[in-house]
Amino acid sequence: MKQFISETDYAEQMQAVVLPYLDPRRTDEQVPSFDGKPLHVVTFRADEPVAEAIVSHGFTESVEKYHEVIFYLLTSGMNVTIYEHRGHGKSYRAVENNSWTHIDRFEEYVEDLEVIVGRVKEKSTLPRVLLGHSMGGAVAALYLEKHPTDFSKAVLLSPMIAPATGNFPAWVAKLICRTAILFGKSRKRVFVSTDYPGIERFEDACSSSEARFQYYNEIKSTHPEYQNFAPTYRWLLESLGVTKKILAKGEVEKIKIPVLLVQAIQDYVVLLEPQNKFVDRLPHGKIVQADCKHETFDGPDNVWRDLIETILAFLA
Repeated sequence: MKQFISETDYAEQMQAVVLPYLDPRRTDEQVPSFDGKPLHVVTFRADEPVAEAIVSHGFTESVEKYHEVIFYLLTSGMNVTIYEHRGHGKSYRAVENNSWTHIDRFEEYVEDLEVIVGRVKEKSTLPRVLLGHSMGGAVAALYLEKHPTDFSKAVLLSPMIAPATGNFPAWVAKLICRTAILFGKSRKRVFVSTDYPGIERFEDACSSSEARFQYYNEIKSTHPEYQNFAPTYRWLLESLGVTKKILAKGEVEKIKIPVLLVQAIQDYVVLLEPQNKFVDRLPHGKIVQADCKHETFDGPDNVWRDLIETILAFLA
């Protein structure tokens, strides 16, 4: 890693170092997906690329949350393709309220990723690596089970092998969702959630670094298209169904490539034991634990510096 962006003067470093490096290497496009719906796709070109990195972001996130991660991948010689999942950012939305995140079928995320990977394949013969966080980690896992030879390596950060359901057992959460959908509320916000509050509090966040959290908090608060905050009943029901699909008999074992799973030991968003089961079944799987909350790339310097060095060494 050529340069680490520390929490000290973080916003200033992003403005003075990271963004001036990213912007001239950045291309934004609206790409039709498998069903013709537009996806916002952003590519970054490394100066002397040796690999193609594709990034699958998490629930309620956007391209703009990954500036620091993209910077490290680029300066390590990887072209980067990152796109906003449908229902997020500047990609197609099935509901008008920017606070709500909706999906009709979770498999649509996987089918979108197939389109993105196909575009990268057409343009480059360099080795491909896949990074997926949280919801995007579940998308990545399902993709790898379906297309086990498309990538040479993968990194899954706090992947949603199984979402946590708080005070409700999973079966109760599913029952609530199915009942709401039966009454025509498939595309309505789940009752225990709220619309985007305007400014999010660090104390309530999944981040362990206030400097990194506040950097994106400022971007999100001033850009309505990035203000995803709550799931719809259909999104929640679909997310609760991914565990059975990912851990289905014989599926995990199809993934023959090396996979690094980054596990946040303070995670309360996704469950850790299903992550362990997933890695135990991988032919070439490894877990690295990070002492932080769910967003491992938003950890404090003493955690994130070692972690990003480990990730880059794994992908090298």
